[in-house]
Amino acid sequence: MRFFSFAALACALSCFLAISAAPVQAANPDALWQIVSQQCVPNSEKTGDPKPCAMVDRERGFIILKDIVGAAQYLLIPTVRLSGIESRELLQADAPNYWQYAWEQRHRVGDALGRPLEPSQIGLEVNSAAARSQLQLHIHIDCMRADLPQVLSAHRRDPLGKWMPLALDGHVYSVMRLSGDALQTQNPFKLAAARSAHAATSMGAQSLLLTGARFDGGDEGFYLINMPVNFDKSEHGSAEVLLDHGCAIAK
Repeated sequence: MRFFSFAALACALSCFLAISAAPVQAANPDALWQIVSQQCVPNSEKTGDPKPCAMVDRERGFIILKDIVGAAQYLLIPTVRLSGIESRELLQADAPNYWQYAWEQRHRVGDALGRPLEPSQIGLEVNSAAARSQLQLHIHIDCMRADLPQVLSAHRRDPLGKWMPLALDGHVYSVMRLSGDALQTQNPFKLAAARSAHAATSMGAQSLLLTGARFDGGDEGFYLINMPVNFDKSEHGSAEVLLDHGCAIAK
């Protein structure tokens, strides 16, 4: 399988930079897919070197790529073509749990910063179709906004597995408290699809963020946040605003 030239790779990474800096104005909406399918996977298969990716997991079907924006932001990207959160394949019974895979890779954020982070300081996020630039599913892995752990702690006694109102930044979203072993049996995409009778057919209008948590008694778990698109209220479905690519929470 023939490799890209250095110039082609530079072009792809340049497009990737544009993606990160201006999420809905990407010059090349296929830039991520090109990096995965024409660089990382072929390189890993031929030489064992996943560059420009940090990792290629061919068995489970995903790669890890360091984002150009931020000191510690990484992306998990499937090695199969999936446009985004609205892809119906994500709701199939045998769909991979990319959230679980991404959570397993959270250590990379702390590694990049040179210090370990608490689970509540790390977030995983997927944008809605309206708030993304790329036509390939990707999960952001990065630091949480510094004020969020305290805000979310008010929900530490919420019923497990039940969507509850979350007042945040002048809007009302939804949050679900999950147990520490939830990702072994539950997939956040499917939890979002089960929210209502119409949710499964409007997945593209949802944005999700998963972050670690510590509950009363010391039990660890997660908060899953759903931020749907509502243009009337200036809500574009981007839970990425809950992440901090500058990682102030780690300072």
